[in-house]
Amino acid sequence: MRTITTSNSETDFILETLLKAAAPCSIYVFGSRGTSTLQPETKKSHYDILVFANTKVTGSHLMNEIKMRTDKTITATVLVHKVTQLTTQQKSQQYFFDQVLRYGQRIALDKANVPYILNHNPERDLETDTRFWHKCVAVAQFNIHAAKDSPQAEVGLCKIALLNTACVQMAIGLIRVFLGYTPNEFGLKYLLQLCGHFTDLPQQVFACNTENDIRLYKMLCAPASMLLHWTKLGVEENDFEVLLQNCERFLEKAGALAIAELNRLETLKT
Repeated sequence: MRTITTSNSETDFILETLLKAAAPCSIYVFGSRGTSTLQPETKKSHYDILVFANTKVTGSHLMNEIKMRTDKTITATVLVHKVTQLTTQQKSQQYFFDQVLRYGQRIALDKANVPYILNHNPERDLETDTRFWHKCVAVAQFNIHAAKDSPQAEVGLCKIALLNTACVQMAIGLIRVFLGYTPNEFGLKYLLQLCGHFTDLPQQVFACNTENDIRLYKMLCAPASMLLHWTKLGVEENDFEVLLQNCERFLEKAGALAIAELNRLETLKT
């Protein structure tokens, strides 16, 4: 993870927003990038942020606060954890926290509950991370095949829910492989935004260049739990086919990315 140093009005505004919603807390920025919009002339910035707080607030809530207060010109992926979770027994999670504390930019500190670097240098548990990745692939393949093989056109939303589950698995697998991190929120849009920290694959596969692209992306990102509330399950067959093709492409390209990264990490060990 490269060292992050940002100092501008955007991070000042993010700091103000997060403190209003989650203080007392410690805040670290560990990534930033520009993102595209339907209006090319519109500048949009995205930040990756880790918040340590004891308040009952979610990353999704904080993300929405930032987005709404800036009319979507500034967005963020916000991870929320407690300081006590720094001592997790999961080695790769320890590694991720350590990297953010060492190389991220701290923009706020809760002096009563200071995040601390462990008295050893955590290392990735590559064996476990590799097993986790293969599990994610297996679950994703099962769900995509189930959706593809179902002859029931009248339950299109059920099949899209399977695609959502498949993409969630691929996203959490990529995040584990590239960051060593295990999320505590599992919305697909949230996870794909976090993937943007290390790859533009989600933007390539699920490009939102048109209003129809955006509509289909929202359809895919609807959580499977919405099946508890929907009363109509039908969708246009073409909508499902486009989403199926996109998800199959995501599975294929994510697989190639992850294997290349796992091989790179294995080489670094030797």
